[in-house]
Amino acid sequence: MDKLGNLLPRVLARQPGRGRVTELRVKMAFARLLGEELASFCESIEVKGTTLSVATSNPALAHQLRLDSEEFLRLLNQQLLGRELRLIRIRTGRASSSRPG
Repeated sequence: MDKLGNLLPRVLARQPGRGRVTELRVKMAFARLLGEELASFCESIEVKGTTLSVATSNPALAHQLRLDSEEFLRLLNQQLLGRELRLIRIRTGRASSSRPG
């Protein structure tokens, strides 16, 4: 009998909306790698295809993320999250808001 942890990824891979589940898994894994404190400085973490995009208003964090992006890619792809990432794009500045000013 297979353990649930072994079966769940295969079951999820066959479900409608699996792309969104995969994106969520990637976002959560990235936030875990950063740690709670640093992840709180990320205004957005998005996955589009094989690119992970991160926006932060903290220039020091943006710089460090750029320096460590290859290592983050390696660590994320080792986790077999359902999608192989090829690029991490870092943007500095506040995330745009649709709220009226």
